[in-house]
Amino acid sequence: MTTLTEEEAARLRERHPIHELMSCGPAALEERARTLRDEQAHGRTRLLIDSVINAAAADLAHLVDMPLAELLESADETLKWTMLAYLASIRYRPAQLELSARCAAEAYLMVVLHDTARGRTLEKPGDIRLVNRAVNDAEWMVGHAVGWGALANGVISENRLGTLGLTEHPKELGLEVVAALWSAVDSHAREIGYQEGYAAGYGLTRLHGAEARKGTDRTGTSERPQAASKVVVVPHAQLSREMRKESGVGDIIGAALPLVPARGLAEARKDLLAGHPHAAAAIEQMLGDLAEGHPVRIRPVLLVGPPGAGKSRLCRDALDALGIPFAPVDAGTTMDHGLTGAPRRWRDAYPSTPLRLFAQHDVANPGIVLDELEKAGHSSAGSIHDPLLSLLEPLSSRSWRDHFLDAEIDASHLVWLCTANSTSGIPAPLLNRLRVLRVPLPSAAHVPALADRIRLDILGERSLDPGMEPPLDAEELETLTAAFGQEGSLRNLRRYVEAVLDARASLARRN
Repeated sequence: MTTLTEEEAARLRERHPIHELMSCGPAALEERARTLRDEQAHGRTRLLIDSVINAAAADLAHLVDMPLAELLESADETLKWTMLAYLASIRYRPAQLELSARCAAEAYLMVVLHDTARGRTLEKPGDIRLVNRAVNDAEWMVGHAVGWGALANGVISENRLGTLGLTEHPKELGLEVVAALWSAVDSHAREIGYQEGYAAGYGLTRLHGAEARKGTDRTGTSERPQAASKVVVVPHAQLSREMRKESGVGDIIGAALPLVPARGLAEARKDLLAGHPHAAAAIEQMLGDLAEGHPVRIRPVLLVGPPGAGKSRLCRDALDALGIPFAPVDAGTTMDHGLTGAPRRWRDAYPSTPLRLFAQHDVANPGIVLDELEKAGHSSAGSIHDPLLSLLEPLSSRSWRDHFLDAEIDASHLVWLCTANSTSGIPAPLLNRLRVLRVPLPSAAHVPALADRIRLDILGERSLDPGMEPPLDAEELETLTAAFGQEGSLRNLRRYVEAVLDARASLARRN
């Protein structure tokens, strides 16, 4: 067992300003630039910053070049890259090229830092997290490097969401490029490439590409389905016959599992909007990723809203409506091994949450509902945030290591729905991997629809036939709305509905 030296740990902790800047949008970058401007002691520097910002805002690129060149001659790293990141976000091509090159360099440096610990068995959880963070940051920087480089050259993305400019999400689209390249290469060709060098792997890749193009017509339109219906999620694993049977995961090793397709989207949308009318915007954005008959694939979502807004219930109802089996995970009480599984060398070994879902439901795209993400704790066992960084990244999740199997599995098709009362406490790299959707508290106008759904829930819990119980009448709904007020918690509304049903039952007993 070894530890990192102080010098190695320091190098792994340090990060170039570009890492933090890449999680900011144009408005935040402009605000940072203006804040740095106010902190400058030299009037000439403040003047140059103002000139650059004003010319860029007016879309006068030719007036940016000279003051920017003079500014960068004396600017420190933070000011330099803040200005370049802001200019890149508003389509200044030279800055986009600079960002692409800097991110590519950072990806390389992160890999080099990771290699300092290769082959060692680290005993400190903090050391392990630093090494893992280096790999995650490298993947993040690769996405930005490709995305900004593509944007600088006027590329657009044709994907399942249609035609998208790279301006809004260069990192996500950059990772799509990288992931598409890897998925287009036959796995055997990759293995040969690793073993014998780039030339051999490249040759096999070209052969595989020629085979793939046999199913394409002259216009370039593929005759194959747009998405595979089955996926091998556990290609290889060394397990004894006894362990295969005992663990329950033996049957899925090497087996192609189906991807649950989206069916009846119109009806699912209707039911969800009826049950969660106050969350209409979030529902539309979640379902906007889906296409009828195609495998269910939703970009990782974080629902943010006050307690009692019904975020967890919405996640469960959405997955139920789509026919996706799922596992609930409480982030506040789950450490990293709760997701990653426990190695077989431990007495109480168990598979990771994704692996258990694959084995239990025999589908490649089950869901995970991760509640209260902002309350995730830290201990010697690690934080749930650590494995999430790689599980939520499209590229790394394709070959994610399950600790129980000690083998790589394909977790890229998992459907992640997370909840939080706020984004405070969630690390920026993790937040960057999530699409944040707001869920407000319901208002008085939503009470009739919500109260009826709650009534049916309570009757089911009490083993009562809903058909034998009349719906809430106008007087009851008026009472409930008055008690609820203009805006309130679903938990309070449930207590009010329970009181109405209890009053009904009491009156029936007296009569």
